[in-house]
Amino acid sequence: MSKQADRARQFFKDLKKGPVAPIYFVHGEETYLLDRAVEAIVEAAAPEGTNDFNLDTFQGRSASGDAIRSAAEMLPMMSKRRLVVVRDMQEIPLSELGQLEDYFANPSPTTCLILHARTAQKKIDGRSGIIKKLKKAAEVCEFKALYENEIPAFLERQAARRGMRLSRQVVQYLVDAVGTDMAELEQSLEKIDLYIGAAPEGGGRQVDIDEVQEIIAHTRVRTVFDLTDALGARNYQQALLIMERMLLDGQSALVISHMISRHFRIVARLQDPALRSANNSDAARAVGVSPFFLKDYQRHARTFAPDELASILRQMLEVDVALKSSPVPDRVILELLFARICMKALPQRA
Repeated sequence: MSKQADRARQFFKDLKKGPVAPIYFVHGEETYLLDRAVEAIVEAAAPEGTNDFNLDTFQGRSASGDAIRSAAEMLPMMSKRRLVVVRDMQEIPLSELGQLEDYFANPSPTTCLILHARTAQKKIDGRSGIIKKLKKAAEVCEFKALYENEIPAFLERQAARRGMRLSRQVVQYLVDAVGTDMAELEQSLEKIDLYIGAAPEGGGRQVDIDEVQEIIAHTRVRTVFDLTDALGARNYQQALLIMERMLLDGQSALVISHMISRHFRIVARLQDPALRSANNSDAARAVGVSPFFLKDYQRHARTFAPDELASILRQMLEVDVALKSSPVPDRVILELLFARICMKALPQRA
């Protein structure tokens, strides 16, 4: 388990132990855990439940700093504590958040102010003075997207809570077909749960791969294969159109980059001479994909030369760093990557 996962788990444990802090700031790329964090804070701050008198909710751009501060400074009515929840804080201009500077320095002891920010699409400038003051005043937890090798444990835990057992093959299929977004994976488990019905008396339910393939539409992996197919065909314009569609659908540039990188790592591994003669089951197991998707990876392994794949993988490392730290727009970084892959005449480095 990563240090990030350890910190997230500790955050939820601390909430149960108490005491409740006057300000919480939860932010990050993983929307599923962010939503769970807000729910857990609300439950800890108002174990008796909430009511309209003592709960105010603000949303993104429509929220003003003055209105948030006024709500937080009000006294609770027939309750121990007021709750003020601000969702999508990343959409609030820093000038508006500046109206809360005095409140951060001296928060109301009878209010729990929860600030929630989804940063997959829009980052928050941690260098700004008001964000630094917020972090100093609040209990803070960042929920980054899980690494791919952490997803199987998540799936197994969530399935066990529903009384289901997932084979390794089922887990890998879900990762390939759905992706690593925890909310979408949870929705997939919900579909499987409803489909296979109640557990037999005295035991859990074993989930078979045939059932999962029937239930789960693999739209996400089809999208990334559309993109990698376009890149493999050196079709720059088509790759740009698919990328644009993915961004409009809410996919982050960093996630798109990770999906492309994972794809080409698998393609490179399939060029190992030992795997060329292996049967499909052994080859799929060796590279960690579902046999259902193996033929697509094998096709791309025949398309790219080994030195091309090595170059692409080096570029993917540069792109990962650039998306996390460069002031250049994410879309431009991806466009440059696609150009390097699709147009051999271009230099390998920007």
